[in-house]
Amino acid sequence: MNEPPAVQDAADTDSLPLDFATMVKTARRLLDSGARVLEPEVAALQLRGFLGLLVPEAEQQLGSFSSAGIEEARRRMDAGPGSLGTVRYVHALARSVLTLCAYLGHGREPGVPESPRAWAPPAGTAMVLVAAGRYWDAVRVRTNVGERVIKHLGGNSGAVIQDMYGSALYWLVAPGTADAWDLPSEQVVPLGVATFVAVPPAHFTDTSRRIRWAVPLTATRYLTDAELLHGALAAEITVTA
Repeated sequence: MNEPPAVQDAADTDSLPLDFATMVKTARRLLDSGARVLEPEVAALQLRGFLGLLVPEAEQQLGSFSSAGIEEARRRMDAGPGSLGTVRYVHALARSVLTLCAYLGHGREPGVPESPRAWAPPAGTAMVLVAAGRYWDAVRVRTNVGERVIKHLGGNSGAVIQDMYGSALYWLVAPGTADAWDLPSEQVVPLGVATFVAVPPAHFTDTSRRIRWAVPLTATRYLTDAELLHGALAAEITVTA
């Protein structure tokens, strides 16, 4: 009978080297599995064990460098599956494992950026489908609410994609930061692992384009702070209810 993978105690970090290769390989495999994660409870236990090793190592080497790094990993460990469900919780833990491994200098592949800020939209004149969950997650918002949110956020909004075919606007946020949102699904849908977003080239900004950047993507305007976006959405959904 197969035994569940052993979970190493964080205290062992003083005596054993961290097996970054195994951590990265496991986290990527679970993310690539999408909704088809086998034995998600065991996977969550294993990933929590990895984070129990990575968090103190990252604190020692780097300090608390970002909310999407050490503190985000700790929050996910403390929160448990909650309303996410076990599979989505596994995805969130796997993202934290990859984030901490990358910041510690492990697990980067050719062509894969070390942080979401390194991503770029397609060049040329064709849109492409981009998988959410690695570079960013997306938040799909119905146009009638989304237009109000753009005004509400003003200069605090990151880049926004408008899809006139689907009557929706898409904000890009750091991976995992919208996982636990509890907003009306008929108005707002967070999109993470195993979903795709149609992304236009950066110069598609004019209103003749059916899919375009309603708020242009620039070197200084990219991801939107998830907490600010959530607050704006909650306010505007209340207003338009």
